Amino acid sequence: MRSRLFRPGLPMTLHRSLLELQEKEKRNMRFITTILKKGIVLALILWLNDCMGNSNTDWENPAVFSQNTEPSPCTLIPYPNIDSALQGKVAASPFYLSLNGQWKFHWVHKPADRPVNFYRDDYDISDWEEIPVPGNWQMHGYGIPIYVNSAYPFKKNPPFIPHEYNPVGSYKKTFTLPDEWKKREVFLHFGAVKSAFYLWINGIKVGYSQGSKTPAEFRITDYLRKGENTVSAEVYRWCDGSYLEDQDFWRLSGIERDVYLFATPAGHGRDFFISAGLTNNYKDGKLKTNLQIKNYSRQKNSKNTIRMRLLNQDGEVVQGMDFSRKISVQKGRAGKFLLNLNVLYGIL
Repeated sequence: MRSRLFRPGLPMTLHRSLLELQEKEKRNMRFITTILKKGIVLALILWLNDCMGNSNTDWENPAVFSQNTEPSPCTLIPYPNIDSALQGKVAASPFYLSLNGQWKFHWVHKPADRPVNFYRDDYDISDWEEIPVPGNWQMHGYGIPIYVNSAYPFKKNPPFIPHEYNPVGSYKKTFTLPDEWKKREVFLHFGAVKSAFYLWINGIKVGYSQGSKTPAEFRITDYLRKGENTVSAEVYRWCDGSYLEDQDFWRLSGIERDVYLFATPAGHGRDFFISAGLTNNYKDGKLKTNLQIKNYSRQKNSKNTIRMRLLNQDGEVVQGMDFSRKISVQKGRAGKFLLNLNVLYGIL
């Protein structure tokens, strides 16, 4: 095939020169395209570094979503036996302690005015007001509720939040652990906090979370002491995650859902997922359970027995549907286990 630059009657040397010029232009264009691509990527990296590097706050840093929180599990509360678990009365479990109720509370318009060291045991909060938890502070006279449809309630400059108006609520409460919890692991559960918060136990920082509509759980075993303990939470009205909430709803703030403690053994079923399907031409069933056992002990491996039962509507064990398995989980590690039960037609 002839080159598109070929012209009958022109000397061959001129043809070769034209072809060489064409190849040179192609190489130049590839070089320019590569430089442009690298320049765009470099500019994006520099922009992200600028966003993350110019802020000294976690609540304006897109790289920080949480600190020292537990991986999100399914919701579960430990019970001492099968009968109490089947009743499902959470408050009746000896391993559950609600922290709902009145908390000491202090509110300011901007972060610079917050009581920085309020989490310390020797900080005087005797003149603070009280606020119910769960609840939104705007519904108790602190700040105002804001409703917008498609606009932000603050000046846009992602990921930054205006420091001249970003209210902060400081919460504090005391509690005493039950005696039965002495050798158990203890977790603190916040059902939802809007929109970002830091947590301290007995004056020691535990962590941070800004998943405002999802639970945040912290393992606080190592922060506890005998007798009275103190929990402190510093809540920010807005954070960089607020840029993801440009929709029509009320902008409210505070500890919005239940707060509670629960205690587990060192070897604990931390998470599970159960799925049910059909087999044998849709005649029989298959019950599959993925279970995660976490060993929080730092001294020894945990040896446990997993037992799974399938009960009918009368609370009776279905024939052949009582399964147990011995397991071992290394210290400080989590083990994942798969349990399968085949449910034959006609036995339910």
